[in-house]
Amino acid sequence: GKKLRIISMALLTEIVQRSPVDTGLFRNNNVVSIGSADFSTTQETDKAGGQAIQRGSAVIAQGQPYSVIYIQNNLPYAERLENGHSKQAPTGVYANSFHGVTQAYK
Repeated sequence: GKKLRIISMALLTEIVQRSPVDTGLFRNNNVVSIGSADFSTTQETDKAGGQAIQRGSAVIAQGQPYSVIYIQNNLPYAERLENGHSKQAPTGVYANSFHGVTQAYK
């Protein structure tokens, strides 16, 4: 379970840092859940990304061996951003983060 938590934290941190800042809304809507997807959204902003990382790491800390950890963003425009609609993240957020972290933990 420890390696799962380490990799999940690395992924969450990478995703939040790569997320376009705009109002901080997209950044704060990176949601972490265990076992099943969480389709909630928040209207609270978090420009620095610290809240999103703290909230997510509290969930990740509860991860048991073999648990499935979801990291997702449910804002309506999240898919457009992933497809390169933001100048701040022209090549998307999630795929890049996943690629970077999987390379680092091979």
